Amino acid sequence: MNRSLSNGRVSLDPYDVTDILHSCDRTMNTILAGPCRSMPFYTDLGIVFKALGGRQNEFNWLITAMEFGNLDGVELPPELTLHLGSTTYEFPDVIWLSGKRLSEIIDVCNLQFVWSVLSGFEPHIVIDPNNLEVYPFADGNSEFWRTGVGIQHPRASVEIVCWDSGCTLLLSKDDDLSRRFREFFPEARDLDNYNRIRDQNCSQIG
Repeated sequence: MNRSLSNGRVSLDPYDVTDILHSCDRTMNTILAGPCRSMPFYTDLGIVFKALGGRQNEFNWLITAMEFGNLDGVELPPELTLHLGSTTYEFPDVIWLSGKRLSEIIDVCNLQFVWSVLSGFEPHIVIDPNNLEVYPFADGNSEFWRTGVGIQHPRASVEIVCWDSGCTLLLSKDDDLSRRFREFFPEARDLDNYNRIRDQNCSQIG
């Protein structure tokens, strides 16, 4: 239950999500931010995948707007590098990978994803990563901080957002993924509820 504080603001109970109605065309939105015992830095996708119980392997992944740190300085797999002439750059603009291959890369490379959007698609859905109808992005995207935000790509089933080394968002049409994530990370909060409370507190200040 949300509680009123002496200053008139409302304290967010991260487990109070009874007022959120979910249906097949709605997403269950979750935010993990701040100190977290299970997440040493934002974002460690290996730990996110552990929270999902390996279910990331059920999807194909479109990775866009990516920026990461190579913490061990190891040679990166070709999927994570962009070659222009004799120069090699990290952070390709768009990557399309199977869940199995993505898991293999994350298992081998110790990466900190600073910015990134990972959009998960059911295996039967085919998209052209070189001709995207929608380009999911995080940096500068204020829609995440509005109540009722949805997955950016209309054909994706789940979206993982790595936000500026400060938090991880999970937007999912599959409630089981969200429940696994929230059970693994007790610090996780319902994003829609979080945004409503934040807006209410900001309006009281104003």
